Amino acid sequence: MRTPRKDGFSILEILNNRIKLGFLYVLLKIYLTLKGLLTTICMIGLFAIDDHFLIIEGLYKAFDSDSDEIGLVGSASNVEDALKGIPETSTDIIVLDLFIQDTNPVANFRMLSGAFPGVPIVILTMEDSLRWQIKMFKLGVMGFLNKSDSKETMKSLFIQVANGNLVMPEKVSKALISKTIFSK
Repeated sequence: MRTPRKDGFSILEILNNRIKLGFLYVLLKIYLTLKGLLTTICMIGLFAIDDHFLIIEGLYKAFDSDSDEIGLVGSASNVEDALKGIPETSTDIIVLDLFIQDTNPVANFRMLSGAFPGVPIVILTMEDSLRWQIKMFKLGVMGFLNKSDSKETMKSLFIQVANGNLVMPEKVSKALISKTIFSK
């Protein structure tokens, strides 16, 4: 027989309620932890390198990490600053301007791909030259975007690249195929 306490609850009831609350607390903590992990896992982190401030600001606005599955996790105006600032743990894709003032596009790509070999690089540029696109794809670029492309086009490319796909414009793949076939 239980002996009721003065406040009307037995010690056994109090302990039982604490155990239930403790269990609920643990479940809530697990849920919040998993929710945070899923958010972290699902977001594609971009690190942009561009010497034009408005382009960087536009990317921050276009890919607000609070409302999108893609977010800009950092930026730099040159490759040297990017090498110091790229947070490897949250950068899934490096977005590189092809022509950063007073630098060489090929050297920029090689520095970044050498420093971060597992992180794919996508070119974002106004340059529409087939010659530059072919050259950069041969080096190992995973995608090529024009700065005038829509947010939806960019988003689609970033998702494909994050999933390990090479995203090559049709004109580049046709040029590479015909060059390979007819070069013999």
